[in-house]
Amino acid sequence: MFRYLYSSPVLMTWLSYLVKFGNAIFLLPLIIKNFPEEEVAVWFVFLLILSFSQIADSGFGPSVIRATSYFYAGVKELPKNITEFKEKKDLSNTSINFKGLKSILNTVNIIYLLLGFISVLLLITVGKIIVSNTINMTNNINNLNIAFYIIVFQSFVSIQVIKFNSFMQGVDKVASVKRAETIIESLNIIFSIIILILGFGLLELVIVNLFFKILLFLNLKYFVKKWFKSSENNYKTKYIFDKYFFQSIWSPTWRQGLMYYGGYLTNNGTALVVSQINNPKLIASFLITQKIIFFIRQISQAPLYSNLPRVFQMMAKNNYFLLKKYCSKNIALGLMIQFFGLFSLLVFGNQILELFDTNISLASFSVMFVMSVSIMLELHHAFHAQVYMGSNHVPFLWPAIVSGVAITGFSFLIIDIHGLIGIVLVQFLVQLSLNNWYPVYLNLKLLNWDFWDYLKSLFNFKELINLTKT
Repeated sequence: MFRYLYSSPVLMTWLSYLVKFGNAIFLLPLIIKNFPEEEVAVWFVFLLILSFSQIADSGFGPSVIRATSYFYAGVKELPKNITEFKEKKDLSNTSINFKGLKSILNTVNIIYLLLGFISVLLLITVGKIIVSNTINMTNNINNLNIAFYIIVFQSFVSIQVIKFNSFMQGVDKVASVKRAETIIESLNIIFSIIILILGFGLLELVIVNLFFKILLFLNLKYFVKKWFKSSENNYKTKYIFDKYFFQSIWSPTWRQGLMYYGGYLTNNGTALVVSQINNPKLIASFLITQKIIFFIRQISQAPLYSNLPRVFQMMAKNNYFLLKKYCSKNIALGLMIQFFGLFSLLVFGNQILELFDTNISLASFSVMFVMSVSIMLELHHAFHAQVYMGSNHVPFLWPAIVSGVAITGFSFLIIDIHGLIGIVLVQFLVQLSLNNWYPVYLNLKLLNWDFWDYLKSLFNFKELINLTKT
């Protein structure tokens, strides 16, 4: 039983998400008690800009996962477009393409150094603008500015973590990656709690977080080399740019990268707007509500996302019958988990927060309800978008960019008139106009999946019983 739990990609992903969110949940009572409202708001804005730095990855992470999954399945050449994807040959009897896997690592070693510097540049420019408003409302400006620049360096390390994380997921070692994340993040939480109990501030807390991020990077790098050695193929770190491989992934990568910028504004544009108002209590209230809702989404997306490498392998081998069955039960489980998680938040959220004996509360019921409906629809279309992009074709660029700009722009215009309910309604309506249904349509069409058959498969509850054993 323990071995099954230990090796399950879904359960390990859940544990990883839990401890990552636990960093906020377990630390939040101490942060609230130890620091004034202004510094609590700074802490959440720090978390916001750290997520902002991750978009510097620019789509390379998902591309590395897809490419690695294809080579792991035995593919010799990656499909460059949807036409080549549909014309690929049967791969049922092919072996792992180790040459292609090494070429991936050699190339991304160069790419991720550049991406790391891009992340740093984003934070010291745009990130500084975002965080300055909340820092300037505190009485601890110097220390918090130092903490900000430590976070800038942490963003560089985080980008390097993505490189090895993506490769290990591509060779179907999701459970190993998430297990390492769980252990290291748990240690991070323990040491962070000790730091806060001893009376240290946000600066020391940020330093602890950086240390464990570096530890995770070294751990994943070791895992990659160990995996090659266990497969009787040694790998030495090299910086060799494979032009052909890069050309194979460049088109979907730059599209997905720009799509992530739009997606960041779509998901966080409202938070960016709220972070600029002169009300630290309202900022903290909205950002903690959003963070909890995002956590529920992360937990809910794990059944499919943790198994995307397997999905991509099925797509590479043209096994569409198994692919439909596999996707439908994982999507159904994810949506069910999210529904009950959001329902619990709406009913019990503020009562649980009151146990922390704080003046900070969640957003109003109406705001949380609109956010909950929006995130349900977004998770559903995100499932389909991820599966569709397994074809190495990314057609969601302009919808993401236009939606992100529209949500952020309209939120700036409407927040002074209608407050929080206005900006979350803007987000809901913009997403509903296209993004909530377009990826679903494209994916069902690609897989030749009748819409009514798809709906029936979602409600086949017998398929959910042994889901985590797949």
